[in-house]
Amino acid sequence: MGWTSKTVCWEFWAFRSIEIIILTPLICLPLIILIPYSEAYCGFVLTVMAVYWVFEALPIPVTALIPLFIFPLFGILTASQTSMMYFKETNALFIGGLMMAIAIEQWNLHKRIALAVLMVCGAKPRWLMLGFMCVTAFLSMWISNTATTAMMLPIAQAVLIRLSDRLNEIDDDENGKGIEDTHPPHNDGSEAFTVVVGQEQDGALPGQNHLQLEKVEEPQKMKKDENANGEAKLEDEDEEEREEGENDFEVHDEYKMMSKGMMLCVAYAANIGGTASLIGTTPNLVLVGVFDDRYGSDHPVNFLSFMVYSLPAAFIFLFVAWAWLLFIYLDLNPRNWRKDGKCACSCKCSCKKTEEEKIIDKVIKEEYKKLGPWTWAEITVGIHFVTLALLWIFRDIGGYGWGSLFAEDYIGDSTPAILISVILFCTPSACPSFFCMRPVEDESPPGSKPSILNWPAIHKNLPWGLVLLLGGGYALAEGCEVSGLSAWIGEQLTVLDYLDTWVLVLVCTTVVCFFH
Repeated sequence: MGWTSKTVCWEFWAFRSIEIIILTPLICLPLIILIPYSEAYCGFVLTVMAVYWVFEALPIPVTALIPLFIFPLFGILTASQTSMMYFKETNALFIGGLMMAIAIEQWNLHKRIALAVLMVCGAKPRWLMLGFMCVTAFLSMWISNTATTAMMLPIAQAVLIRLSDRLNEIDDDENGKGIEDTHPPHNDGSEAFTVVVGQEQDGALPGQNHLQLEKVEEPQKMKKDENANGEAKLEDEDEEEREEGENDFEVHDEYKMMSKGMMLCVAYAANIGGTASLIGTTPNLVLVGVFDDRYGSDHPVNFLSFMVYSLPAAFIFLFVAWAWLLFIYLDLNPRNWRKDGKCACSCKCSCKKTEEEKIIDKVIKEEYKKLGPWTWAEITVGIHFVTLALLWIFRDIGGYGWGSLFAEDYIGDSTPAILISVILFCTPSACPSFFCMRPVEDESPPGSKPSILNWPAIHKNLPWGLVLLLGGGYALAEGCEVSGLSAWIGEQLTVLDYLDTWVLVLVCTTVVCFFH
């Protein structure tokens, strides 16, 4: 076998994970040999973990476990101190919020809320996009950005596919080989014929077309039945083909710009909504965890104060993103202002609904109808969700709130989160059939109903890797603080004292946005 530069590079690339795992500590080894101090030891750990995280040489949660053994070996933190970082109060808040989110997702409450809001927003593309963004942002405040996006995208796809199907049918009709004039069959049993204007035949005069009669066959895909009331009922046999088409997600050229805008608006809104609440995304919890380590309970950041600060900013960013997407893909794009001498599809000013708006309305209503009536589980989860949000908001309002009824510093945001989560494990998912509460038609044997939450669902859906990642970040931050590495980095940055505060904020924000 001949070795070329290409095959050698491919061999090295195939084993890149092992190479990174081995070479990274070896390259950083002179740091701790030449500078045998705790700051250098912590810098060594920080560099190795950063490389492992960036290149995913090890699974990200596994990399987060490195401080558990390397900090005690280097004498930075004891094993007990390091282990405590992996289940702090912020981790408990994170787990409690995720359990509530899992209950919402398991019983489709988030989908019902989303479709109800979309029905109110209207079917015009610009308002439909705003509706998608508002619903996605709201849901992302309470459940993970990924889960929210995964739930909202299929709804947007269903709308776009139905619109594309309508234009595809029109194109198929316009691209027929001949001009057909079809007469419907008569009620007297006579057969229907189609007059077809064909091509010129041999021996015909120039300009003359051949006329022929063709028997019209009854369509086989649409069958007509008579029910008991004598009403006509159509049975659509190609529904399976339509479902297969939805999986392919191919849209008509007319809606490609709109499709891009709809997909991006969901992703943008999920990220924006995650910044609006303390449990919306993991970095918010990391911030609170660092504040807890540095200042104890003296810092003013809690669920309410964080939302008061971040919610207005989230609204501003949401509308800016909406306006930007309109400019790129819909109304504000100059390419869409005029089309074939008429106003473009997304900026029609007529009060009457267009055909595409009727299709959008129909799709959303059909999706909502599939959910059926409100169930006991949905109502129960909704009540618990609202209760948890109120407990978070009113725990501490400027020194007042229900948290002041208990000993100082004993109650945190994790307390109501875990409390409501435990209650969900005890609450039945259906109306209890107990004595007078048992419906007359219920003939099932007496017994408890399944609970709203169960451990198999939590074990399957809760991202335990994120919990470990959160703990690894806290352990790393604690190690940097105790070893003096944080103070050393701060001293090196004193050269930037001459810069204004807003410039420092801009630099830090840019670095975090592009290199986090």
